[in-house]
Amino acid sequence: MPLSRRIATIPDEEHFAFFSTIEAAGADWEAAAPRDDVFLSRAYLRALEESPPAGIRLGYLVFYQRGEPVGVAVLQWATFDGRAHVHRLTVTPGLGRWLGGVSHELKRLLANYVRGEVLVCGNLLLTGEHNFHFKSTIQPERALMLLQQALKEVAERGGEQPAAVLIKDISAERVEERSAFLRMGYASFRVQPCMVLPLSYRTFEDYLASMTTKYRTRAKRAFKKAAFLERRPLGLLDIQRLQAHLYALYQSVAQHSRFRWVDICEGYWLSLRRHLGKRFHLIGWYRGGELVGYHTAIENGSSLEAHFLGYDDAVNAQSQLYLNMLYDLVRLGIELGSERISLGRTALEIKSSVGAVPQDLDLFLRLRHPVGRHLCASLLHFLVPADRWVARHPFKRWTGERLQLTSEKVL
Repeated sequence: MPLSRRIATIPDEEHFAFFSTIEAAGADWEAAAPRDDVFLSRAYLRALEESPPAGIRLGYLVFYQRGEPVGVAVLQWATFDGRAHVHRLTVTPGLGRWLGGVSHELKRLLANYVRGEVLVCGNLLLTGEHNFHFKSTIQPERALMLLQQALKEVAERGGEQPAAVLIKDISAERVEERSAFLRMGYASFRVQPCMVLPLSYRTFEDYLASMTTKYRTRAKRAFKKAAFLERRPLGLLDIQRLQAHLYALYQSVAQHSRFRWVDICEGYWLSLRRHLGKRFHLIGWYRGGELVGYHTAIENGSSLEAHFLGYDDAVNAQSQLYLNMLYDLVRLGIELGSERISLGRTALEIKSSVGAVPQDLDLFLRLRHPVGRHLCASLLHFLVPADRWVARHPFKRWTGERLQLTSEKVL
């Protein structure tokens, strides 16, 4: 089909169009996308198209009201295979050893049969509300109806229909959207929260001074262990020269992940640097002239967003490299004047030890098969691993267990 054409309409001259490339969406995307979210910008989406994860197909929706662009949504098609993606399901504590083992094996058996293509509204490489956006000129209920109809129409277009539609990462503050998705037949579930560190420090020394003696001492001990490492910001030519090594270090970390749906490709870092320029930061860590680890971050308005990383396991164990990377992100965020740092999911406890607090984000899943939709909530409750971790409290003053953020999204 053409790259762009109207595929459905609803009353009041509201309609949407599907595009298979961000360039085809063109000025209409630019007009409706938020200015303060780099992950919905054409620059970032060009980089993703240039170096997409294997097996991922991309698409874009632009929504119109009386001919004016009023909203956008990012789409991805991906195959979910329970056998390949669920590596280590944990035994549920408290049921006793035998019952826990039975539950564990049932989950593994059920995961073997969970397979199919999923249409995702959002980005599988990111954590956070980088899924869709509407202007305030369209009423929220109209916008949600338009989004739902668009997802339904796209899912039914030609060929084999996806087994499910997934709307990714909706915060607790977006009450109206959450209620609407439930009414539309979606089941909600949570995985690990996003760890976010609010920043209100003039200098990194102020940040350390705000900690209790225990955690300040812990930080200084980590710095001392990594004193033999050299930290280097890497530019375009460095990234181009080191692509294969960067990818190998990424795989060294990714192989330990309990759940992996997608993997970045080798050229992803280079594409980000080309299209985002200095908003993309890649910091290398060297031992004796050899690159042994790196971490990345992207400037996103008032936030600094931690992205993927890689390191040598032995060096990490010796130097507490991962913890030093977290402290380095704090330092970078303060230097850039960021209001907060988003550290993403995983490694929740160690991230809380540097001051990050959890922000709950819900995912909404709608299965194509009617019987599956009826059982979906129960299956998700059974399959999704429990979120069990110990929150650390590094500051002299602590404001709460859960981060309360006001969503900047309209809706």
